[in-house]
Amino acid sequence: MRIRVIDLDGSITAQDRVLQKFQPDVYDLNACGPRLRLACRWNRFYRFERRLDRLFGSKEYLDPWISLLGSGDFHHLTLALLRRLRHPFNLLVLDKHPDWVRGSPILHCDTWLHHAAQLPNVRRIFHLGGDADFDNTFRLLAPRSDLESGKIVAFPSTRRFHKGFWKKLPHQPLRSSPDTLLERERLEDVLWPYLDDLDRWPLYISLDKDVMWLPESVVNWESGVLDLTEVQEILQFFLKAAGNDLIGMDIVGDWSPVRTRGLVRRMLHYLEHPRQNVEAEQARLSNERTNLMLLKFLKHDPVAESVTFPSHSKSV
Repeated sequence: MRIRVIDLDGSITAQDRVLQKFQPDVYDLNACGPRLRLACRWNRFYRFERRLDRLFGSKEYLDPWISLLGSGDFHHLTLALLRRLRHPFNLLVLDKHPDWVRGSPILHCDTWLHHAAQLPNVRRIFHLGGDADFDNTFRLLAPRSDLESGKIVAFPSTRRFHKGFWKKLPHQPLRSSPDTLLERERLEDVLWPYLDDLDRWPLYISLDKDVMWLPESVVNWESGVLDLTEVQEILQFFLKAAGNDLIGMDIVGDWSPVRTRGLVRRMLHYLEHPRQNVEAEQARLSNERTNLMLLKFLKHDPVAESVTFPSHSKSV
């Protein structure tokens, strides 16, 4: 897979070892970042898409790409990458937050997955590692019909959700207990009903590193609980299940100083970001180390290792 940096905040281009080791294509979009960060109007999003069209050109279709977008504040721009795909595919999302809020008049990093579910070539969405904003009042804005139909299936990190419609909706946590790291057998057990679907369609992966614990992810939001080995186990399982038919991937969740333009984005920053005391150089080093390990793992064909799947005939 080829690697590119869609540079919106300088967080990836500051990671010298990532640039030196993997020699990614770098697209400088820092001038766009402050008006895209956290949220944007749809007409600005469409201008961003056209900008990508001009920058990527025909090179994009030679190979699948891993796209590094910087802060999780830009996760909604994953939608632009998904809208470039022309074939049916399954979508794997690893994220601490659901990102599927309905009803917003603007595109926001909390809403993009709802719009992704409406794309005609998205077959099934697997949301893994969630923890925050699932069973609080945000559940009232969840895409309940997609969840109940199985278009979106959720596997939280450590706990079941108990409020509202979650009481009747199947959603096995990844860990068998909060303090027990995810094991391959557990992953096979909770995902075996979906192996046929995973085998049938290519796979796109969107990874927000806020799904991982501090210090493996230093992010602009709260960090989650999974560690890097658990994330790699998940990636390996899904890649193997999809026959290594990966059509693209993006990674967000690098920390950067928040620079926004526009009153709405300034208000979102004030209201939604947690108050943090982040040492910028330590954040850069921590995220650089995690990115190096992730990219090395992905570039070294992790599915070549043996993964045993349970029988499709397993009884419920």
